[in-house]
Amino acid sequence: MKHWMRSLALLGLSCWMAGAALAQDFPSKPVRLVVGFPPGGLADIMARVLAEKLPTVWNQAVVVENRAGASGVIAADVVAKSAPDGHTLLVILTNHVVVAAVRPKLSYDAFGDFTPVTQIGSSPLLLMANPKLPANNLAELIALAKSKPGVITYSTPGDGSVHHLSQELLNGAAGVKMIHVPYVGGAPAMMDAISGVVDLNIGSPAQALQQVEAGKLKALSYSGAQRSPLFPKVPTVAEAAIPNFSAALWGGVLAPAKLPKAVLTKINNDIRTVMNMPDVKEKMAKMGVDVVASQPDEFDRFIRSEFTKWSSVAKQAGVKAE
Repeated sequence: MKHWMRSLALLGLSCWMAGAALAQDFPSKPVRLVVGFPPGGLADIMARVLAEKLPTVWNQAVVVENRAGASGVIAADVVAKSAPDGHTLLVILTNHVVVAAVRPKLSYDAFGDFTPVTQIGSSPLLLMANPKLPANNLAELIALAKSKPGVITYSTPGDGSVHHLSQELLNGAAGVKMIHVPYVGGAPAMMDAISGVVDLNIGSPAQALQQVEAGKLKALSYSGAQRSPLFPKVPTVAEAAIPNFSAALWGGVLAPAKLPKAVLTKINNDIRTVMNMPDVKEKMAKMGVDVVASQPDEFDRFIRSEFTKWSSVAKQAGVKAE
């Protein structure tokens, strides 16, 4: 074997051994789960499930650090600049790719500065109407919207949110024009649909369950690929009107770029083990979340496809950065 080939082989072997040693020692100190949203939301809930369960696997504390603000940008910037040793991880929502789609000038590269670890879960959205709206299903809503273009209003937790973009995706596919009314958070957006300030709300199935059962809202459609276990009688958008339609608020975990592969594999395996625990899956199901627990390469492909999808929707709907 030529000298340079032998040197290259030895270098590769030493790198592999170093990575394996790092994985064997990981974690060597408490792990931070940085969340770009306030306590109580989906990202925070997912992070706290991991923070509760992972210490039993890692024998180290796992701490949730809420760095709320700018749709997750502040938290992402913190993690992008952290050491790539696995001890600082970022829990993201769909917002991570949506923000990258509508804000071309970020302080970090939404893909290049991170290592995809796993998609944790997916939470499709529920389209609900005020009981007085004369439409009891999606087909009737589309017909009503076509007869009254630019009249029907819908509320979401914010401009440029996945809730907003998923409704714009539906509007474009159905060929209708409805008026978006953004709120700061899902609770006030839902309350104004209940009171009749707006006609429709796009929100969390789990948060809407009590309101729908009480007759304060009526569920029209579900954005997932399959019906929600919480609303088994409510058809999906794909069933009711638009084939192949699918949209969801999803959560996942990223690490800083250049994370050693052996460490990545360990973190991924351990998170997937936690998310597939029966009590965790049951807890997620009650919140309308389908556990995914994907491999790193699967999550990488997924977030890139989501970026392409929502970039196109944002462009067509004229959604721009604030």
